[in-house]
Amino acid sequence: MRKLVLLLAAAALAASPVVVTAKPKKTPEELEKERIAQEHDNSYRAVRDSLPLFLPTWSLPVFFGTHMDEKVSGQRKPLSAETKKAKATAQ
Repeated sequence: MRKLVLLLAAAALAASPVVVTAKPKKTPEELEKERIAQEHDNSYRAVRDSLPLFLPTWSLPVFFGTHMDEKVSGQRKPLSAETKKAKATAQ
């Protein structure tokens, strides 16, 4: 039993450098692409979240009443067909 435990520990120790080196290193070009994509995403979210600022005041109750602010920001998922059916049968 003791030999088995030592053998398993040695195998785990020998395999640990393989696991660490399995993660591919990113090139500077890939890092730059990720940074640019993050900036574009930030810009998109800033424009999307500022939508209520540009809407006419009469439309704001409709915008917030339909929970569009939550749907646009991703906080609220749209109802699936199954959920709609379940709500319809419950009423």
